[in-house]
Amino acid sequence: MELKHSRIDAIYKRTSCRSFSNKKIAKEIIREIITAGTRAPASGNMQPWEFIIIDQLETKEKIVQCTFSGFYSKNSKHQYWIQDASVIVIPCVNFKRTASRYGELGYQLAPIDTTSAVQNMLLTATEFGICCCWVGGFLEDKIIKLIKLPPYVKPLGLIPMGYPAEDTAPKYKMDPKWVVHDHIYNQPYFK
Repeated sequence: MELKHSRIDAIYKRTSCRSFSNKKIAKEIIREIITAGTRAPASGNMQPWEFIIIDQLETKEKIVQCTFSGFYSKNSKHQYWIQDASVIVIPCVNFKRTASRYGELGYQLAPIDTTSAVQNMLLTATEFGICCCWVGGFLEDKIIKLIKLPPYVKPLGLIPMGYPAEDTAPKYKMDPKWVVHDHIYNQPYFK
């Protein structure tokens, strides 16, 4: 069976990148990437996302001091590679918005909605030839203090963005046959 529509190439081309060139991202492109994020679906259309853009080296260096090492940090205490990105976007969740409509449930829904916005941004960046990496290894309390977030807004991650310094290739992803179930768990839908 031949599918009549084309696939969205950015989904299949997107990679995580930890090495950036010196080329700066134009503000107009950053605006397009952020705008794509704001087009994401949101519970009750409450749009709980906020985005902090960091493009000054001094602030990027302070952000690095709020990170802790992960697998790709080569035994470094902090993730220094992120300061080489053209910008670091800090997607934040404004819980107040979604909770105002959904009460306690809003605290579960708002991060999901903001994650949808980030996915739109990652795919749009890919279309512009920009590479990103979603960083979760950071100390939330230090980031909150550094970027002066109010108590009802929390950082979801750090997204260093830049033009890649080297070619990157998508990593292995599991075939849907291993993760899709037919009506009940562990009954394969795709055989």
